[in-house]
Formats: sequence, C-alpha cells, structure tokens
Amino acid sequence: MAQYKYRGNEKFEFLLSRMLTQAYRQMQQEFDDQLRQGIRSQTLAGSGTPMNPYWQAHLVTSVPISESRLRERGFNQAEKLARGLASACRLPYAELLVRARHTDKQSFKGRMDRLKNMEGIFDLSPGSGGHISRFYKEHIRSETLFNPHAPLRILLVDDIYTTGSTVNACSGIIKAAGEAAGTPVEIYSLTWARS
Repeated sequence: MAQYKYRGNEKFEFLLSRMLTQAYRQMQQEFDDQLRQGIRSQTLAGSGTPMNPYWQAHLVTSVPISESRLRERGFNQAEKLARGLASACRLPYAELLVRARHTDKQSFKGRMDRLKNMEGIFDLSPGSGGHISRFYKEHIRSETLFNPHAPLRILLVDDIYTTGSTVNACSGIIKAAGEAAGTPVEIYSLTWARS
C-alpha cells in the first residue's frame, strides 16, 4: 500500500482493488449467512414477513483527500480502490463527500489528537443529499417491495483503518444527510488494512 499510495506505483492498483473486492465478497457472504439465519429463526417462530436473503451495498463511496494532498499524490487512493470494487461488483459509485479542510497526516498522531483533528473536516459534496434521496427513491424502493422502509446501504471505502475517527466522521455526515432527506441510511465500512 505504501508503494502505491506514497510512491505512485500504479501497477499495484489492480491487485489492491481486487483484494478489497474479495474482502467485500466475504463481507457479503457473512451478512447473507446472518440474514438466512434470521429468516430461519422467524420461520421456526411462525412470525415475520418474508425477507430478501441477499445482502449487498446499494452505493459505494470513499473517503476524500484534501486538494493539497491530491496535488501531492496525483490521485485519491481510497477513491481508486472504491471505484475498482464498484466496477468489479457492478455497484454504482458516487462521490458523496469532500474534505472541508487540510490536516496534517493522521499517521503521526495519537488517538486523542486524531479524534480532535477530525472535527469539521468533512462535508457533503454539492448535491449529495439530493443524490442520496433520489437514488433511494428510484432504485431501492422499487427493489424492496417486501420492506418499504429498507435502508439505503452505503459502503464507505478507505485504505487504512487506524482509530476509526475518519470512518466515524464520514459516516456521521452521510447519515445526517440521509436523515435530512428523509432517507433511511446504513453505513458500512471496508478498508484495505487495519493498523
């Protein structure tokens, strides 16, 4: 990842993206197993409405980087990985977030400094709130007639998970946008590595 992210070794992009795609498919299988177990329990208990025993994200997005970091690296590694995953799994990708301000590298900070540094750092991309609501109405409602209150599942992709402060900050912004638009949203996170 360091070769790709900091040294611009683009030859690793396909491999890293495929590794993340494999992790997504494993995540999907685990959720499918949980859904099937839940359906089996409801059936045995003789209650509940039919559920779709297939889990998948409805929309993929990524953690944004600042303009200065983008100029420095030439690309956003999280976005590239997310787009690769979305393409491989035939899922739509949307740029929902922007970085409102530049910060020093998180990798040099402790947990408390990271959490403090994340305050007010992300914002919605212009039109993202409308995009979330529109996507939900056009696609999810028609696909989930068995449950009209099914949430829009958004997969948030980043390269490295350390303390969770970045994922939590991004998730909060997206969930607030969904609530403001009257759209139930669930955020799932997938990262290439945990440090």
